Amino acid sequence: MRPIAAGAACASLFGILALAAPARGAPCGQPNLVDMVPPDKATDVPPNATLAAHYTASADYLGEPVVLVLPDGEEQTLPATFDATEVRLSITPGAPLAPGGPYVVRWPALRGLNAAAPGTGGQATFSVVTTPDSAPPMFDGVAAARWHLDRSTNDCTDSIEERFVFDLDLGAASDDGGRDGLTLLLFQTSGPGAGDGSVPVLARALPPEGESAEVALPAGDSVGRICFAGLVRDTTGQVSSSADREACVETTAPPFFQGCELAPNARPAAAGSMFGLLAVVLAVVAVVLAGRRRRGRSRP
Repeated sequence: MRPIAAGAACASLFGILALAAPARGAPCGQPNLVDMVPPDKATDVPPNATLAAHYTASADYLGEPVVLVLPDGEEQTLPATFDATEVRLSITPGAPLAPGGPYVVRWPALRGLNAAAPGTGGQATFSVVTTPDSAPPMFDGVAAARWHLDRSTNDCTDSIEERFVFDLDLGAASDDGGRDGLTLLLFQTSGPGAGDGSVPVLARALPPEGESAEVALPAGDSVGRICFAGLVRDTTGQVSSSADREACVETTAPPFFQGCELAPNARPAAAGSMFGLLAVVLAVVAVVLAGRRRRGRSRP
């Protein structure tokens, strides 16, 4: 796309596009449950499994009960452990689970650090196999990384925030306790916000096979050479030996709008939306100019 001659027209177009971009923020401070390990309807849970659930970053645990319902209907309220770094609530039954099912675990609705009302909880129904989980999981690591810039409204502050969003392709993963019981831990190993790389930037249930993982980081921590590595952890706490496999990408600081040309790393969907909006703007301008010409010719 050639640069538009009038700088004002280019700036106006950028404003139109910015207003058209939808805000994708979640409700302010809502401490909702994100996923469960094992997930609902899992059929291969080992008898020695720890059960866990992840919540959004704003969640805080204040002793809300976690209930395990046994196949015979007995309800057990089990002591829970909350890991604020991973925003993970977990329970470990006092004795190995008997094979069969169905078992049900009820995860509570938690309150948030910045929210008066609790978020959403959930429950998972699962069945247990006979063989304990004994071996660590296998994981081929993070295979590739892509990025784009996201500009959206922070619903807590009503301000526009810029974040780099990284889509990370994942290698194959497996475990003798079943793939459904794996948790993905992603670490930023290089870049301004990497630190010592010991704190995960994402801790979630492993996505389905073939799906990527998404990590959003503040723009100030994401410019330059950014690298990620990953582990998977099974329901007994054993982890894969994949921390030495990195995927890296070079990012560019905004703004990307120079002469109304897209940055090379802009997403195709965003490009299509921009060109569609540009076509609408140009069509409206053409109609207005045509109307003015007709009015000019009709004057005596």
